[in-house]
Amino acid sequence: MRKAWGVFLILFFLCNSWVGAQPFEFAVSMREMSQIDSLPLSPFIFLIPDRGEWGVYHPGENIVLQYGSSRDGYVSIFDYTPDGSVRIIKNNEPIAEGVQRKIYGVVSGPEGTERFLMILSEEIIPDRLLVEAMRNPSRIEEIIGYPVLLHYCRIQVSAKERELAPSFISFDPVPGEILAGGKLKIRAFLFDEQGNALVNRPIYWEVSQGALDSYQTRTSTSGAAEVWYSAPSVLESTGIVVRANFPGDMVYQAAEGEIYFVVNPEKIQTTVTISPKSFHVAGGEAVDFQAELRDLRGKPVEGRSIQWEASIGGWEEEITYTDSAGMTTNRLYAPKVVGQERVEVKVSFAGAKDLLPSQDYAYGTVSGLEVYAKEGLYFLDFTSGEPYTNFDYLTYWGEVLSGWTINPGYVLSLPDGEFLEVEFSLSRPLSCGALYLWGKAQDEVFLKVFLNDQLVLSGRAVEGMVAPTEVQIIYIADYLELGNNLLRIEVDSLKGVYYLQRLLVVF
Repeated sequence: MRKAWGVFLILFFLCNSWVGAQPFEFAVSMREMSQIDSLPLSPFIFLIPDRGEWGVYHPGENIVLQYGSSRDGYVSIFDYTPDGSVRIIKNNEPIAEGVQRKIYGVVSGPEGTERFLMILSEEIIPDRLLVEAMRNPSRIEEIIGYPVLLHYCRIQVSAKERELAPSFISFDPVPGEILAGGKLKIRAFLFDEQGNALVNRPIYWEVSQGALDSYQTRTSTSGAAEVWYSAPSVLESTGIVVRANFPGDMVYQAAEGEIYFVVNPEKIQTTVTISPKSFHVAGGEAVDFQAELRDLRGKPVEGRSIQWEASIGGWEEEITYTDSAGMTTNRLYAPKVVGQERVEVKVSFAGAKDLLPSQDYAYGTVSGLEVYAKEGLYFLDFTSGEPYTNFDYLTYWGEVLSGWTINPGYVLSLPDGEFLEVEFSLSRPLSCGALYLWGKAQDEVFLKVFLNDQLVLSGRAVEGMVAPTEVQIIYIADYLELGNNLLRIEVDSLKGVYYLQRLLVVF
């Protein structure tokens, strides 16, 4: 006489009205039996062996099946044995929402994979339909006539103790960091001691945070199994662990591997604001600035570096750091200038893992020595794009253009044969005087300077870009006259150009 059912020699059913009755037993095709692994698993019911999915049991060992439901209904449980038989071990048992029960038994064999299939139906299923559904699990809903909830589990029955071969899991490399909301493909490989791929083995996946598109896969012919990971929304960098588990089988031991990466928050837009937005300062003096860094939500951003830049002048610190209110301060020291210089101030936040960069600007002027239209100081400056002067008379041949100075500004371009003349007056004799020239040449240029028709300077001009700190000083005291004085600068060059930004006559 055949045993009551393949995995149990003795059955004790909690709340089972038919303890001791002979279970129904039928033959089922191996093709239909394999279809169980493709049935949809319902999250509202569960069926678990005490050693877990794919747990290994030997004949004579105890086994416990635990099952339950979060819905009211009727439970039927089938046992599909490795030898091609199927038996009913629960037949339309009423169950209420939240109830959990256990079935106790002793493993009997035969060796192989044994499957258990649980059905939760809204109504009692007639025996003839239940038997037909049990024998054709791929057509359960078609046979019963309405949707039912399904769950299944599997165990490995081993006829005798054997030494299992080790198995191993490795992973393809993944990026160390991804952004919140992003996706990442994770591929694991299952192989034996010799590095051979283990084909068509189940891999179960777990993740510490976020979601996977599948939590159960099978290895391919190359031993690979892959899933897609979807990163959650996070407010701070979060470490993620993804585990792949092979439960083992009758040949290979269980194996587990894990891979680690970090999910960073999505980059948030920031705003850095500088104040004051406009300013005026005298040369050699200082002006204080304040910068405020906030994110898109208006929240202060603390402990971030702010870079300070200025078109002229120097900062007390090139980089400062925001406090708990997102604020930071710095001081700009204005250089001494002749006339008036325009200043552009820039503050910038370079960004971080979770924050986008931002920048802001302020504009102002730096004034030089206060100039009076009297003896002592005469000047001419093209920096603004137009001649700015207090000479009594000015004439020149040449073009005012930009692009030949270190700082943004304009110059007077004097090619071969062009000249510049200015006139100033003296009411008393002076024993000292000097001409200051801020100018540079492009290619070979010979410069001639005349004062009152006397040659003061003749020589080759220095090539390069015009800079505030590089000035040519020419002694002119011996050529000064009472009354009107005429100063003339001429250019002699085959192909070069002389660029003059400003000149200064001092006594």
